[in-house]
Amino acid sequence: MAGQRPGYWSEPGAARALTDPTISRRSGTTSCRRKRSPLSPPSPPPGALATLVHPHRRRRVKILRTITELRAELKQHTDAGSTVGFVPTMGAFHEGHTSLMRAARQQHDIVVVSLFVNPSQFPDRAVFDRYPRDERRDAAMAEAEGVDMLFAPLVEEIYPKGFATVVSVEGELADTLLKTKLSMDGQLTGMCTIIVKLLNIVQPTTVFFGEKDLPHWIAVERMAADLNLPAEIVVLPTVRECDGLAMSSRNVHLGEHRERAGCVPSALRAALDTASSGMRDPQLARDRALAELAVAHVEVDYVEILNARTLRVITDLSEPAVIAIGARVGGVPLLDIARTHPPATPTVA
Repeated sequence: MAGQRPGYWSEPGAARALTDPTISRRSGTTSCRRKRSPLSPPSPPPGALATLVHPHRRRRVKILRTITELRAELKQHTDAGSTVGFVPTMGAFHEGHTSLMRAARQQHDIVVVSLFVNPSQFPDRAVFDRYPRDERRDAAMAEAEGVDMLFAPLVEEIYPKGFATVVSVEGELADTLLKTKLSMDGQLTGMCTIIVKLLNIVQPTTVFFGEKDLPHWIAVERMAADLNLPAEIVVLPTVRECDGLAMSSRNVHLGEHRERAGCVPSALRAALDTASSGMRDPQLARDRALAELAVAHVEVDYVEILNARTLRVITDLSEPAVIAIGARVGGVPLLDIARTHPPATPTVA
């Protein structure tokens, strides 16, 4: 993968931006304003029509509903040697999604974004029904970032009658994800199945993920290695609000609890401070994170400190680690991660 890793973790002052509202989450400068590329027009307001056009792409985004339509459209370009960047999503776009779209746009001839709220990733039907949806707004935001194709299929297109195949990872990785509650029972299989389906449908050169969604990309990296999936996997830094809260489609449900949600990045910062201070006992870092969460009176799902590559529980903070936190704020599940030794270049499988 050419080029340096853009974004949050690779820049000076980035770690402090987790909890310091005077630090821009991208540049480490003294500004809370969201910084965007000068080539990127602003995101449209909710409900806006998809009329914005990327400066380099003077045509509208194509919204495609069927696999046949998408493959036919892509074939015209790939037969001519075009590369394809792919961003899989469940919609309700925010700056985290658009940062992935921009990366794909910068590196590839064609950019495809999927918009599919996958029912098999929601053990609770009520949570699935409540997931935010606004396709018109999403289409406008995708077009503003120069996306060529928005694949927005119905459930019946992805899971037709008689569908009977699932894909998942097993063994130590799956056990760790379930044991630590980084993934709930059933979610991992649902996520792996839809990603493999989408990769087979789009057949991209590169697929882009956000670092916050650790269970997704760590499982996809494993599948790519085991199943010889040809797509390059790139994991880009988490995009954050001014107080450090990781951007998520679920944040819209926080309402009056939004301020309390700042305890999640504060807890990460406390754990990172412990690691950077030279202390080697991971339990001390975990205790500091739990103390931050306790102040805000949130429901803690997990606080885990794991080896950055194997996801095994570590016993010494001197080894590269991932600090993962899951908590419910006002009933809204939030998750976030931080690395004690952030990589300088994208994670590529």
